[in-house]
This record gives sequence, structure tokens and C-alpha cells, in this order.
Amino acid sequence: MPSALKEVLKEVKLVREKVERLEELVEERLIGQEEPLGDEVKAIKQYMKAKEKGSVKLIPIEAVKKET
Repeated sequence: MPSALKEVLKEVKLVREKVERLEELVEERLIGQEEPLGDEVKAIKQYMKAKEKGSVKLIPIEAVKKET
């Protein structure tokens, strides 16, 4: 195979890989967004209520590591 043809083939493969990655990004960010499951919606609502009441206590991750 001539050298120029090998270079063209190499470039086509690189472009194809980049296009495939762009397609994956589009799916992840735009198309592939899934609706939360019922139990997830319930957990989110419980969290929001607890947050409004002030009963949610957030602690730094370092503190969690020290407890274990």
C-alpha cells in the first residue's frame, strides 16, 4: 500500500474515532438522560423536606474517614 494511502487511512480512522466519541457525548448529555426511578424520586423528596426543616447534617468527607 502506498505511503500516501496509509496516511489517508490513518487520518480517516482518527476522524472516525473522534466522531464516535462525539456521538457518545451527545448521547450522554442530551439523549441519554434517564428519568429517575420511583424510589429515587421518593428519596429526593425526602431529602428536600429534610433540607427545608434543617434536619440534614452535612459533614466533611475527612470526618467520615476518621470515624472508620
